[in-house]
Amino acid sequence: MKRRWGLQAKMTATYVAVSAGAVLLTELAIFGAAALSPSAQLTVPELQARAQLTAQGMAAKMGAQMAKAGVLPGTELGSPGVPVTPGEAQVDDEGGVVVPQTDTAACDLAPASFMVAESVNGTVFATSYPRCFPVGSPAADAQAGAPGKVLKSFGPAGGFGHSRLPTGDVVWAAAPIVRPQRGKPSGLSAGPSPAPTPTGGEGSGDVFGMLYVEVPAAGTAPGGITVSPALVRTGLFVLAVAIPAGLAFGLLSTRRLTRRMKRLAALTLEVADGGFEKRVPVSGYDEVSQLEENFNRMASQLQASLDARRQLAEANARHAERARIARELHDSISQELFSLSVLAGGLRRALPPGSNVLTEVETMERTAGDTMREMQSLLLALRPVALDELGLASAIEGICHAYAQRLGVQVQAELEPMTLPPDLEHAVLRVTQEALANAVRHADADRITVRLSAEAGQVILGVTDNGKGFDVEAEQAGAVGLGLRAIRERVAEQDGTLLIVSAPGTGTTVRASFAVSVPR
Repeated sequence: MKRRWGLQAKMTATYVAVSAGAVLLTELAIFGAAALSPSAQLTVPELQARAQLTAQGMAAKMGAQMAKAGVLPGTELGSPGVPVTPGEAQVDDEGGVVVPQTDTAACDLAPASFMVAESVNGTVFATSYPRCFPVGSPAADAQAGAPGKVLKSFGPAGGFGHSRLPTGDVVWAAAPIVRPQRGKPSGLSAGPSPAPTPTGGEGSGDVFGMLYVEVPAAGTAPGGITVSPALVRTGLFVLAVAIPAGLAFGLLSTRRLTRRMKRLAALTLEVADGGFEKRVPVSGYDEVSQLEENFNRMASQLQASLDARRQLAEANARHAERARIARELHDSISQELFSLSVLAGGLRRALPPGSNVLTEVETMERTAGDTMREMQSLLLALRPVALDELGLASAIEGICHAYAQRLGVQVQAELEPMTLPPDLEHAVLRVTQEALANAVRHADADRITVRLSAEAGQVILGVTDNGKGFDVEAEQAGAVGLGLRAIRERVAEQDGTLLIVSAPGTGTTVRASFAVSVPR
């Protein structure tokens, strides 16, 4: 089975890839800029000035150490850990040169950067290149370009110059190491002391020795971008940190999103199993929140559809029950009433005129006929109509035709063809049936007018008869009119408006209106 990566894993992997890619692109841009950046070469006078500045600074530092501690400074000069670059001077950002501590096994001055400090009697007491200039050795006996030979060419104030030695082209600088007049430090070698010399204008002291700096006469100006091993190591470190950082950011940033998606997926399964009442909480205003809102809307529509189907099933069950009751009434009670009416008519015709029971027989025959008429009206009210097959106007017209054919009532139908929502069509049809049944059964009407029209966003149903009428206020008080009460309930279910106009002896008008947009 193929393993599927989840959304959180995919997004986290994307964050890691983007973070690592961004770091790599940045480093490549830096290295490319370094490779393409031009290198500015320093001139010999510039290197001389830098060498002189470095020599003076180190000499002043050594004199300050002697003044503070009262002893000679250490024997090691130069910067430890700086790589040796033969044939090229290394410069710093402060206007000087960088002299490395050289610890090679052999002495090689071709040409190298070194720094030597010797006392006034010509003895080396500090060095950056111990293989060539060991501490305690006489500087004058060193190789070509040694400090002892150079010291002979300038006075106690130091100096600088440019020399072409057998080992190569170099620049050099020397600066005196001034000893304070507080007394000799311990371990100082005996020897002739030169006369006091000024030291920067802040006082005077004895020249204890001379600091000599020599560097190759070639170097690159600082600035731009230099790809050093330290820079490469830093880039690799940043790349190594970017991967776990992207991983942590991806996991944290996608945790809430994946939790929402899992919750939505779980509720989707519940809805698929029939739990249409389930809803997912909507949080935020992003695309996932829109998906949550759409899910809730879908669940609501499914629930409404299920309710509509349930109501339709209940309505179909009611229609089936009404049809069953109508069949039973027609098969049993209507047949019995018809037999009673036939028997009463035969008995009336068999009795001689002036018989004492003739009046009762005529009353029985009339009562049986009225009951049959009312039963026929009830059967018509219970008669189911296929709205889906006929349409509302055709269904109402069929009911009106049935009343005219079976009961002999003159029914005039003025109907506009229209299409309404199914529940509203059913309500209008049932209100029409109830109104016709009431007019025939209770008002003894023989002329009825049924009108169905659409006016100003409303559907209006009107049923007018010429019956005996009734007291509307008494009906509203509950004294009579169970049929009209059923009409009111059906109209109220559809948020419609019902108007009943009637009075004893003036007929009745039932007018029901429903607010709806009617497609033609």
